[in-house]
Amino acid sequence: MKKSRTMTPDHAPGHPAGKGHPAGKGHPAGKGHPAGKGHPAGKGHPAGKGHPAGKGHPAGKEGARAPGHLTVVLIALILLALSPARVLSQTQSPQTGAAQAITEVVFLPQTFYVGDMVEARVVVRTTETLNLTVPDPLPSTELVTIHSVAIVHRADGFEARVVFQPFFTGTRQLPPLGLGAMELSGISVLVSSILRDGAGELAPIRDQLLLPGTHLLIALGIAAVVFLPLLLLFTGKGVRRWMRLLVQRYRENRPYRRISRNLRTLQTDLTQIDGKEYYIRLLDEARVFFASHYSAPLRAATTGEMGARLDQAGVPPEVREPLMEMFRFGDLVKFAEHPVTMENRQRDLERLRELAGRVYRERRNQGRSSERPGGRDRKSPSGGNPESRQGEEAPRVGS
Repeated sequence: MKKSRTMTPDHAPGHPAGKGHPAGKGHPAGKGHPAGKGHPAGKGHPAGKGHPAGKGHPAGKEGARAPGHLTVVLIALILLALSPARVLSQTQSPQTGAAQAITEVVFLPQTFYVGDMVEARVVVRTTETLNLTVPDPLPSTELVTIHSVAIVHRADGFEARVVFQPFFTGTRQLPPLGLGAMELSGISVLVSSILRDGAGELAPIRDQLLLPGTHLLIALGIAAVVFLPLLLLFTGKGVRRWMRLLVQRYRENRPYRRISRNLRTLQTDLTQIDGKEYYIRLLDEARVFFASHYSAPLRAATTGEMGARLDQAGVPPEVREPLMEMFRFGDLVKFAEHPVTMENRQRDLERLRELAGRVYRERRNQGRSSERPGGRDRKSPSGGNPESRQGEEAPRVGS
């Protein structure tokens, strides 16, 4: 009579590897597995069926325990999938062994393009306080230029503010940043592109841009080149006479413009120079103006010769006498060191300005009257014909 052995579930006989029951089948009453037999992985008994008394699986077989291992693997995958999605990467400090995790990356501005200045704020969570330093020099590549790095400490870690300038489109990673106690890496950057999809080819050369009114100016220039010679051909005599009149008036007015400009300069220097230099400049201006205005040889004449030459040139007495009085007073100041006050300087300056303006207006009025019909026979402002007047006064000069 055989002895029956009581076996634990781990040592009960069962199905051999790869063998089991078909769906809905089990052991008949009083039957079990022979020694060395067991269930294959994932196979078991149908509902309500089991081993008879004293029968089980052989020792060392794990066919019945396979579903438990599969459940453990599935649970591990579910826990991994449910981990916090905001943790981007996790590294370990080579110096301290402390764990660090990049929890958030914010770009300012959020959308940027090639060549824009961008600030990346990287929030890192650490398990202990780290001694962080800014790398020197800053790392850069051909596609990314890092301009500055700043570190802001937080309660749960720190925040790295990286200012960079991208020169690519698409997604790439920033170069690793060695911050002393740790290395910050794995920061992905998405650079937008202003080009549409498939628009990577260069645009054709555009036409030359023109300022508004350019076509009008070109047309006017061409018209002037074409029609101006025709205009001069048909109106040449009148145009030439008009041009001669303009040149003549310009030459006649030039001495007055010159003395007016120089007298303004002399009035500015009224209190800056001494009396001798002041009268030297004042009398020189008078000589140059009246010599040019009347075409008289006055520049090298002495004061004694001035009166006769002004009379011969046709200068009226109301202009000649005050002018000679100013010359005689100027000689006393220049050669005899006669005392002179600011009132004397201002008086003679205003006198010369008034005399120059008077003869200039007379010449201009005379020129306008000569342009009228019969205006050439009118008398001169000094009274009478200038030729007859010179002939009448010639004996008095000789005497």
